[in-house]
Amino acid sequence: MSKNLYDATILQLKGRALEAYAALDMLFTNPSSVPDHTAWVEEIVKHTRALAENENAMLTLQQYFAQRFAPAPPQPAPPPPVEEHRYSAPEKQAEEEE
Repeated sequence: MSKNLYDATILQLKGRALEAYAALDMLFTNPSSVPDHTAWVEEIVKHTRALAENENAMLTLQQYFAQRFAPAPPQPAPPPPVEEHRYSAPEKQAEEEE
């Protein structure tokens, strides 16, 4: 499976879940949007199942395949070069005088 196919599948599942969520939000805030006023509960159940199904499918796919398509961690920067501290002649003389 290519990363493009994986990403497309995740995005499609996420889009379907968001669509179901939006429908539920609309039903709870404006129940008159359902033409058949006796079908409110059935509509809520239908969209709740769609939301759960798509979210669960997305989580399952991520659980098993996300590591396969995760970007490689950045390589750490090499340590800076160690500078040797050398005493110059005047410093050596000052140390010897003390």
